[in-house]
Amino acid sequence: MNEKIKKLQQRLVALRIFPNNKEVKILRERIKKQLARLEKQIPKKSKSKKEPNQSRSGKLKRYHNYIRQIRNNYPNLSYGEIRKQLTKRRQGKPSKIPDVIWQTPSG
Repeated sequence: MNEKIKKLQQRLVALRIFPNNKEVKILRERIKKQLARLEKQIPKKSKSKKEPNQSRSGKLKRYHNYIRQIRNNYPNLSYGEIRKQLTKRRQGKPSKIPDVIWQTPSG
């Protein structure tokens, strides 16, 4: 299939040498139609969607990794307490953990 398309494209390029008369125009149109027909037959690759469970799993892994890094800086707070502080921070309320830690938990 790809070989036919390449050959037709080469023929189109080769027609440039000839003067632009009636026969050349007709031949060029015929080649373009054949190209269009062949390109329609080629199955297009569709984007494969990730499974929703994989997407959800990836987001949860990032979330729990983030909380675990904060817990490494504040070992006296429990996991649940850190989650509560994160919720408060997202709502715009003050939390026990400073903003610097929320922005770069690994540092």
